[in-house]
Amino acid sequence: MSKKPNIIWLIADDQGDRDLGCYGHPTIRTVNLDRIASQGVRFTSAFVTTSSCSPSRASTFTGRYPHSIRAEDLHVPVPEGVNLLPTYLKKLGYYSASVGKFHMGDNAAAQFDKVDGKIGNWKAVLEDMPQDRPFFLAVGFNDPHRGYQAGAIDDPADPSSVVVPPYLPDTDQVRGDLAMYFDEVTRLDRVTGEIDNWLSANGLRENTVVVFFSDNGIPFPRAKTSCYDSGCRTPLIVRWPGRFPEGAVCDELFSLVDLVPSMLGLLGLDIPGDIEGIDQSALFAKPFGMGAREFVHLETNWHDLDDHVRAVRDKRFKYIRNFFPRQMLTVPLDVLNSPSYKSLLAERDAGRLTREQMRLFMVPRVSEEFYDTLDDPWEFTDIHADEHYRDRLERLAAECDRWIAETNDVDPNARRVDLMDVFSGKVRREILGGPAPFRQE
Repeated sequence: MSKKPNIIWLIADDQGDRDLGCYGHPTIRTVNLDRIASQGVRFTSAFVTTSSCSPSRASTFTGRYPHSIRAEDLHVPVPEGVNLLPTYLKKLGYYSASVGKFHMGDNAAAQFDKVDGKIGNWKAVLEDMPQDRPFFLAVGFNDPHRGYQAGAIDDPADPSSVVVPPYLPDTDQVRGDLAMYFDEVTRLDRVTGEIDNWLSANGLRENTVVVFFSDNGIPFPRAKTSCYDSGCRTPLIVRWPGRFPEGAVCDELFSLVDLVPSMLGLLGLDIPGDIEGIDQSALFAKPFGMGAREFVHLETNWHDLDDHVRAVRDKRFKYIRNFFPRQMLTVPLDVLNSPSYKSLLAERDAGRLTREQMRLFMVPRVSEEFYDTLDDPWEFTDIHADEHYRDRLERLAAECDRWIAETNDVDPNARRVDLMDVFSGKVRREILGGPAPFRQE
C-alpha cells in the first residue's frame, strides 16, 4: 500500500447543505454519509463559488474562480492551459480517474487517466486502478438532479414527513416534489455506502481521504443559480482515519475553491501562483483552529438565462450586488417546470404567498442586498438601507470591489446572448402567464 493517501471526491449534483441527517435534518435518510461524518470532520460554513453545475465544478477542480478561467457559464469547458487537480497530483505519481457526471469538457478530461461517464461503473473503475500507485477518484453522482420520478427507491419518503423551507409554500405539490428529491438523496447515500464498504473490503479505507460535497444547492426556486445560502452553501465532509479527528465540527469559512490547494497542502506540494483558493488543510486535522478565510466570494452568470450577480459573505453578513436589477431573480428551466414552481405560481395568483415568498417575483430587484445571516438565516430581511449596518455593508462592498478587480472579472455589459436566452425567456413568459421581465434591454 502506498504511503501517499488515496483521495476520493464524492460529488452530489444539486444537494442542499441542510439535507443530511448529520446536518440536523429530522427525516431524510442518509445513514452512510452520517456515519462518514461521525468518523471525520463536518464543515458547517462551506460554500461553492457559483450555484451552477459546470462552472462550480470547474472552479472546484482548478482552485480558481469561474470567471477567472473564463468558464463562468453553464456548459463552457475548462479552457486549454488551465490545470486541474490531477495534473498537480501527477508529480507524486497519482493515477486519476473520474466516474459519473463530469461536465467540464475535453481539456479537463485529458488531464485524467480515465474518464467513465456511467456512475454505475464506479466499482469497475476502482478495480482497474494500478496497484502500485496512489489514486484520485472523482465520483460525480447524477443524484439529486432533476427530473424526478416516483420509484427512485423501493421505500420512498413520505411527503407528510418532509421539511418545507419557508421560501416555498407548504402545499401537497411542493411536498411531493421534495419527497422525490429526498429519495434521490437517499439513493446517493446508499451508493456512497457501497463505495465505503468496497474500500474496507479491499483494505483501502485507512489510507483514503474521502471528501463529500455538492456542486450547488437544491434545484428549487430561490436556491440553485442564486447567491443566497440555499443555492451556494454546501455540505462538506472530510475523513482520513487516524489522521483527522472523528465526529468533529468545523464552523470556519471554507470555499470549494480551497479544495485543490488544501489537497496539495495536505500532500506537501507547493501551491501554484495562479491558484486563487487558500490552503486550509490545517482545518482537517485541527478543525477547532482559526481558518485562513475572512470572506467567501460568490457569483452568478449565464445558466440557461443570462444574469450577473456578485456577492461577498463573512461568517455573519452577506452583501449581494445585482447588476441587472430590472430582471427577475433567475430560476433554471428544470426548476421553472417543476411542481414546486407551478404550485408557487398558483399560490401567488390565489394571494396565499407570504411576503418573503413573493420576493421571488419582485421586479425590479434592488441593486444591493445585505443580510445578517445570524439573525436572519433564510435571508428574508434586506437591511441594506438600514444606517445601523452602513459600516458593515461598506466593508463588504469594498471587498467585492477588490475581488472583482483582482480576479479580472468579466464585463457585465458584455452579456452572453444566444438562442437559449430567447427560448428560456419565451418559456418563462408562458409559465408566468404574461410578459414578465427576463432580461435587461
